Amino acid sequence: MNIFKQRKINKLLKKASKQRDLYKAIEKYMQVLSIDDKLPAIYNYIALCYFELNDYKEAEEFFKKSINNFNEDFNSKEEVYYNLAFTLHSQGKNKEAEEFYKKAIEINKNYSFTYKNYAYLLFSEKRYKESLGMFNKYTNFVEDAETYNNIAIIYEELNNEQKAIEFYEKAISTDSEYALAYNNLGVLYMTNKDYKKAAELFDKAIEKDSSLCDAYNNLASINIMFKKYNLALELFKKALILAPYQKSIRLNIAQSYYYLNDINNTVLHLKELIKLNYPVDSILSHEDFSKIPALKEKLQS
Repeated sequence: MNIFKQRKINKLLKKASKQRDLYKAIEKYMQVLSIDDKLPAIYNYIALCYFELNDYKEAEEFFKKSINNFNEDFNSKEEVYYNLAFTLHSQGKNKEAEEFYKKAIEINKNYSFTYKNYAYLLFSEKRYKESLGMFNKYTNFVEDAETYNNIAIIYEELNNEQKAIEFYEKAISTDSEYALAYNNLGVLYMTNKDYKKAAELFDKAIEKDSSLCDAYNNLASINIMFKKYNLALELFKKALILAPYQKSIRLNIAQSYYYLNDINNTVLHLKELIKLNYPVDSILSHEDFSKIPALKEKLQS
């Protein structure tokens, strides 16, 4: 390429890098391709812009164009393969995505992101042992609480509770602020009827992240078991603020009011539940609500 073309390309690339408007950045990159349409890096940049714009179809097309223009001077092949795999994965095209995750690993076994996202793909397909293998490989590069939490979830799926506990605890020891691990470990203890330990963990999860809806919901459920209905109701209401359209929380609030013998508020929240398209028949046949006199008429009033 002659020096004048190279200078023009460099000028366009500099302008593209300064663009906050991704469409304008794409426009500059396209101008580069009008000068030289054999540059794999430029196709990759355009694809990344489209990916950020959530236009996965266009992103996929340009990542593939980048691959079609690979040459000996281009040293980021694994990055493009990974980018394409992740784009396909984001569209639910798992079989094709897997092919490109494997290619990325084949070219560069140290490109750590590939192992992590490939592990998520395998998990989504319930290929738990393969997913576990990929997460374990990822920990050779990065040790973080999220990954250990994911490994623990896989061990739960594999019915190995001891290993699950070990890795939830490892997640917490890696990052004591990682609220999700406290919550998930609490669920495991609650399942095994160790309610005291579970409640302590849910409390800890809320302390670390006051926006973690599930922790409020889980702690409230324990209070229901011990007939601490007012405390449970307070916690369910906090959960509802965080997830106002979650039907199970609204149902739990209605049930809490029922246990408190507050039928007016029970019916009020059941009406709100119906607005969320919860089946009326399920409410009328509910073990507790079916005991409310003339419930059907109350719901219609």
